[in-house]
Amino acid sequence: MSEQSQKKAVERAANVLSMRPYSCAGLYKRLLEKGVEEEDAAYAVERLRELKLLDDEQYARDLCRSGKSKGWGAGRIRQELRRKGVDDVCIEAVLEGFEPDDEKLRRFIRTRLGGKAPDRAALRRISDGLFRRGFSWDEINEAIHACLEEWEDE
Repeated sequence: MSEQSQKKAVERAANVLSMRPYSCAGLYKRLLEKGVEEEDAAYAVERLRELKLLDDEQYARDLCRSGKSKGWGAGRIRQELRRKGVDDVCIEAVLEGFEPDDEKLRRFIRTRLGGKAPDRAALRRISDGLFRRGFSWDEINEAIHACLEEWEDE
């Protein structure tokens, strides 16, 4: 590990990071894929963290905000953050107090119902779909009941 190879690793890391955001673990892995030596990749990640150009907590907050706008629940966001290499302490800190977008939840349900009277199979498919999107069973039941009440009032 020479000073020259460290400098090149930092430059490459900054270049990779300019394309899209990464977690520390994600950037390290990407650098290894690009052929950077392990020690140099670790140095580059640490150097970018020192320069405040790489921050797992900010990355997690951004991904959480993005996931919420896509209509994801906390479970799906947690899964995605783990896949990206963010540690569990950071994930739980970011998801503390997370509230799903109720309007997107209800819109998903109304779209799947398509204005028809819901039957048991349709409700099961909807709840399964919401569960895959990371919502808890309590959130799903609450949203479905709210939509059914709206549907009955019409």
